[in-house]
Amino acid sequence: MMQSGKQKRAAIMARRQARREAATRAPVMVRPKGARQANLALLAPHNSYGAPAFVERGYYIDLAFTCRDCGASQVWTAEQQQWWYETAKGYVYSTAIRCLGCRQARRRALAGTIKENKQ
Repeated sequence: MMQSGKQKRAAIMARRQARREAATRAPVMVRPKGARQANLALLAPHNSYGAPAFVERGYYIDLAFTCRDCGASQVWTAEQQQWWYETAKGYVYSTAIRCLGCRQARRRALAGTIKENKQ
């Protein structure tokens, strides 16, 4: 079937409009199970050009890591991240690197060296 120039332009404009609407529609984001909503107003201020991944996502997810000291595989849960960033006001670009046991041992060792230096 033949179309006039006016009909072709109308079809082209309709396709363009449909593409624009599709591009401006917010993508449907399905949060993984166990994810926690990030409250960006509670974060400590950070002067940076970029944003951490959880800020861009809008929620925290469980992150797997390997302990720097003992090499054990651990998971930094979304709940722990939320506490660290929002309640404790931790630096937004920091991540967990040590398991609980190694963190406690490191604190005891550092506390011992500080006490020795003061005496």
